[in-house]
Amino acid sequence: MGARADVTLRFSPYVEWMRMDWGTLEETLTAADGPMDDETAERAVRAAELVAATAGEPTDELSAEDHEWAETHGVPPDELVELACRSMKRLAAQSDDWHARLNDLRFRLGDVAAA
Repeated sequence: MGARADVTLRFSPYVEWMRMDWGTLEETLTAADGPMDDETAERAVRAAELVAATAGEPTDELSAEDHEWAETHGVPPDELVELACRSMKRLAAQSDDWHARLNDLRFRLGDVAAA
């Protein structure tokens, strides 16, 4: 049973996400610089949501895992907030669906960047 628990823990998306730091968020958002498949886009949105949450503008739908991550990482660097804004602007430009979905997130990131 111990080996199985180890395998589950090692490959758990939650555990992998909790290992994220500012550098890995930056890599995730930078990967969104250009054409994106759905997985890259979803990862970039989650990274941008974490940036917004740590900057004091969380979504009401923030998961418990992401809330915990935000509480343990403090305030993001200004450059990361700007990168998140740019990445979400590029993603929103890809389709009307993305534009509508990201409207609130882009607004919250814009508030943070303007402060």
